Amino acid sequence: MKIIAVTSYKFDKDYLEDWKRNLRTLVDDYLIIYDKEGDFFKDEGKYRQLQYKLAKEKGGEWVVVLDPDERFEKGAAKKIKDIIKRYGNNADRLVLKFNFRELYEPKKYRVDGVWGKKVRFAVFRLKNDNIYSDKQLHTPKEPQNSDVKIIETDLNIYHLKHIKPELRKNRKDIYNKLDPQHKFQGIGYDYLDDETDMKLKGIAIGRGYCPKYRDYEIDERIFKI
Repeated sequence: MKIIAVTSYKFDKDYLEDWKRNLRTLVDDYLIIYDKEGDFFKDEGKYRQLQYKLAKEKGGEWVVVLDPDERFEKGAAKKIKDIIKRYGNNADRLVLKFNFRELYEPKKYRVDGVWGKKVRFAVFRLKNDNIYSDKQLHTPKEPQNSDVKIIETDLNIYHLKHIKPELRKNRKDIYNKLDPQHKFQGIGYDYLDDETDMKLKGIAIGRGYCPKYRDYEIDERIFKI
C-alpha cells in the first residue's frame, strides 16, 4: 500500500516544507509540481488528472490531495491509515471526506454561513478506471464514478492562507477575474473577504495542526494575476 501526496505550487513555495512535515507519517512519497506556466488556473481538471497519472507512475495506490497551505489535524495520519487498512483490498472506490476549516487566526476558523459547511474529499484509491471531472475551475478532486463510497472521517483540514486578509481579498479578485460570470460557482466570490456577521471558533484542544503556523512568504507576483 503506497500512499503519495500530490500538490502543485506557483507563488506559495514557502508553505511546502511544513506541508511535507504535516504529511510525513501518512505518506510514502510526495509529488510536487511547479506550475511554471499557470496551467492550473487555465484548466484545473486536466492538471489534476496529470497529477494522478504521475502519482500512478510512481507506484501510488492511494493519493492524498492537499494544497501547500493546507494541513491535517494532529493524529489524522493514524486514523486515515486505520480506515484504509480496515477496508483492505475491498476499498475499491473509497473516498475519505474531511471538514475543511478556513482559518482566520492561527487557532480560530470561521463557522458562520457557508464557512461552517465546507468539506474536502482529499484521500482516495488510485484505480486505472477512475473517472475524473474535466471542470476547468473548482474541479472535484475525487473520482466521479457511480460506485464511489464516501467515508466520513470527521477529521479537520485547516486552510492557512485565509489567515491573512490581503490573501483573502487576493483570492476573491483572482476568481472574479477567472470566472466573471460565476459560471463555475453560482454564489460568486465576493463572500471570500466579506466579514459581515462573521463568527469564529477556536480549534479544540488536541485537534490542532503541526507544524505550528508561521508567517509564510508569498511571491508578490500573485497579486498581479
